[in-house]
Amino acid sequence: MFLNIKIKMLFITITFGGLLMFASHAVAASIKEITIHGNERVEATTVQSYLGINTGEEYDPVKVRRSLKSLYGTGLFDNVEISWDNGRLIVEIKENPIVNQITFENNDALSIERLESAIALRPRAVFTPGKVQDDVKSILSAYRQTGRFLAQVDPQIIRRDQNRVDVIYVVSEGEKTKIRKIDFVGNKKYSNTDLKKVIGTKESAFWRFLSSADSYDPDRLDFDKELLRRFYIKNGYADFQVMSAIAELSKTKKDFFVTFTLNEGDVYDFGTVDVRLSSRVDVDMEDLRAVVSIKEGNVYDGSRIDKNIDALIDVLGQKGFAFLDVVPVLDKNPETKKVNIAFDVRPGPRVYISRINIKGNTRTQDHVIRREMRFVEGDAFSNSKLQRSKDRLQILDYFQTVGLDRKDADAPDRMDIDVNVVEKSTGAFNIGAGFSSFEGVIGTTDLSERNFLGKGQDLVLSFAMSSQRQDLNFSFTEPWFMGQQISAGIDIFNQRREFQEQSSFDQERVGGAFRMGFPLGEFTKNNVRLGYRKTNISDINAAASQFVVAAKGKRDSLMLSNTVVYDTRDSSLLPTRGSRVQWTAEYSGFGTDTTFIRNNALLSRHFPIADGWVFSSAFRAGHLFDINNKTPLFENFNLGGPDLRGFDRSGIGPRDAITQDALGGKLMAGHTFELRFPIPGIKDAGVNGLLFNDGGIVTDFQANSPAINSADTYRMTAGVGVFWNSPLGPLRFEFGFPIVDEIEDETRVFSFNFGTRF
Repeated sequence: MFLNIKIKMLFITITFGGLLMFASHAVAASIKEITIHGNERVEATTVQSYLGINTGEEYDPVKVRRSLKSLYGTGLFDNVEISWDNGRLIVEIKENPIVNQITFENNDALSIERLESAIALRPRAVFTPGKVQDDVKSILSAYRQTGRFLAQVDPQIIRRDQNRVDVIYVVSEGEKTKIRKIDFVGNKKYSNTDLKKVIGTKESAFWRFLSSADSYDPDRLDFDKELLRRFYIKNGYADFQVMSAIAELSKTKKDFFVTFTLNEGDVYDFGTVDVRLSSRVDVDMEDLRAVVSIKEGNVYDGSRIDKNIDALIDVLGQKGFAFLDVVPVLDKNPETKKVNIAFDVRPGPRVYISRINIKGNTRTQDHVIRREMRFVEGDAFSNSKLQRSKDRLQILDYFQTVGLDRKDADAPDRMDIDVNVVEKSTGAFNIGAGFSSFEGVIGTTDLSERNFLGKGQDLVLSFAMSSQRQDLNFSFTEPWFMGQQISAGIDIFNQRREFQEQSSFDQERVGGAFRMGFPLGEFTKNNVRLGYRKTNISDINAAASQFVVAAKGKRDSLMLSNTVVYDTRDSSLLPTRGSRVQWTAEYSGFGTDTTFIRNNALLSRHFPIADGWVFSSAFRAGHLFDINNKTPLFENFNLGGPDLRGFDRSGIGPRDAITQDALGGKLMAGHTFELRFPIPGIKDAGVNGLLFNDGGIVTDFQANSPAINSADTYRMTAGVGVFWNSPLGPLRFEFGFPIVDEIEDETRVFSFNFGTRF
C-alpha cells in the first residue's frame, strides 16, 4: 500500500511539473502582434503609447495588468479588456463620450455664469461619471454659500450620436436655511448677547436682507469658533476652548438651531516681559525693549504678542537686520494665573528670491505687475518689501484681490514668490444719473480705462451735467514714461460752474495741462504741472456784490505748480493705516492777466483701532499771495460742503455785507476727525457708520473793508453718517451740526455725496 502511494505521488509531481513547464513556455511566448479594437477618436498609436507594451517583447501578465491600469488612468476610456491569443495581444476598448453641451435647469437663485464657474466639466471635454459627481458637489457648495443648504442636484445624461452626451444639471434649489436661534453653553463672563456680536453667523432678521450671515454655512461656523477663541484670548482667557459647535435642523427643515459649548477657563495676566538675544547681535537692547508695549500686570492678550513681534521685526529691519527672526517663548503658570513672555531674537537664514511667478492676470501685462514689486529675482528676501509690494499692487486698483505667497525653491537658501491676482473691471462706459444734496440731479457719461490695453495707462473721457455744473474732461496718463518710473500725462477740460446761490455769477473755464511726476523715495513723489486756462465770469446778477462785478470778463492764466507727496496709506479709496503729507506750490503769471503765488498743504493719518474700526485725522491749510493786488475772487479759498460738513458750499468765510455773496479768502485752515466702524448686520454689504468732527476758517479778503463781513472765528461741526462702498462707487450720507458758527454762515445739516475723503 505504501508503494502505491509513492507511485501516485510521483505521477502527480510529474504531471504538475509538466503543466508548470507548459505555462512557463506560454508566459514566455513572444508578442507577435498587438491588435486594438473599438477606438474611434483616439489613434491606435496613442493607445499603444499608454499601453507601454511593444511587439517582440515577451508576454508578461504582470505588465498587462499594469497597462490596464494605465489605460484606465487616462480617463479616455469607459471600458478596457486585454486578452492573449497565440502570439496576439488583443486590446478591446470603449471610449468615454465627449461632452456636447452642458445646461442647467431650475436655477433661479444662481446665474448660469456663477454655476459654470463652479464646475470643471466643459463642452468638448471627455465625459466621466466621476467628473459629473465632482461637479454636483461643487454646485451644492455654491448653493450652500448662499444659504440654500437643502439644495439638490440631479445630473441627467442624454446620449447623442458620434459618442457624444449632453449633461443637464437639474437643480432643486429649496428655500434658504436660516439661523433661527444661537445659544451658548458654558459662558459665565460674557452673555449670549455679547458673544453673538463676536461671531459671523447671525440670527435671522428682516433687516439682514443684504447679508447672508443669517444663512447656515458650515465653513462660517468653523470660522466662528476661531473668532470666539480670538475674543477670549484677547480678554485674558488663555485656557479657553470651544468644545463643540452643533447645528441642528428643525423639523420643518427650514431653520437651524446653533449651539456653541464653551470652556472659558480663568483670566491670566502678563507676567515678566523681556527681549533676549540668542546670538551675538550688535543692537541696543534698550531700543528693542522700548518697542514692546506689553507691561507686567496687563491682562493677557494673545493678539498683542503678534503686534509686538511685528514692531520688533520692523525696528530690526530699519537697523539693517533683515534676516533676524523674533520667536515668542511663553511660560504659562496655572497657579499664579500669569503668562511670562520672552521675545527671542534669533538669526534667520539668509534667503534669496529665485523666481517671481505671476498668476491670474489674463489682461494686465506681466511687466505692469513686476515694476510694482520692491524686489527682483536674485534679491535678498525682506518681509517689509513683500508687504510694500502688496500695498503697491492694491493701490493700483486693477485687482479684486492680491496675494503674495512664499514657496520653497530647489535650494534651501532660495524661495519663490507667487503673485496671485484676481483682476477686476478697470474700464467703464456709463450713462447714468445721480443725486447730490449740493448739486441736485446729476447726469453723467463716462468712458474710462484705468489699465488701458493692460499697460497700466489711465484714459478718461467724461461729461457731467447738473443744475450747477457742466464738465467735459479728457486726460491720459502714462505711469512709466519711456520705461522709467516717471509719470507723464495731459489734461484737457471745459468746465462750467453756476455760483448764483453762493456768489451771484457763472464761471466757465477752458484749458489744458501737461504733467510729469517722479519718485523721490519709496513713499515720496514729486509732480510738476504746467497748465493754461481761460476763465470767463458772466451772467452776473443785477444785485451782485461790487467785488463780483469787478471780476466780470475773461482772464488768462499760465500756471506752474509743484506738488510733493509722501504717502504710506494702504489704499487711496478706503485707507485703514498709513499717512499722507502733501504740499503744493503754485505760481500764475508769465505775462498773463492773473498773477499770484498759492500754497496748499494737507496732512492725513489713519489708525486701525479694532477689527473694522479706523480713526482718521486730516489737517489742511492754504495761503494765496496776491502779487499785484488784482487777483480775481474766484482764485480765493472757500470752505464748506464735503470739506466742512454741516455748512453749505462756500458756507463760511468773507461775504459782502450787503448782498451776502461769498467772496472767499486768502487764508484757509481746517481739520477733520473721523471714526469709521462696521454696522452690525450689514457689515458684509460694505456699509459702515461714521462719527466726525470738522473745523475750518477762511479769512483775510480785504479784511479792513467795511463792505466785507469777515469773522476770524474757527468754525466747528460734529455729526454722524453712513458710508457705503457700493457697486457704483463710494456713497456718503451725513448729518452735520454746527457747534461754532457765525450769523452770516450758510449751514446744511444733511448731505449726500459720491466719493471719499482725505
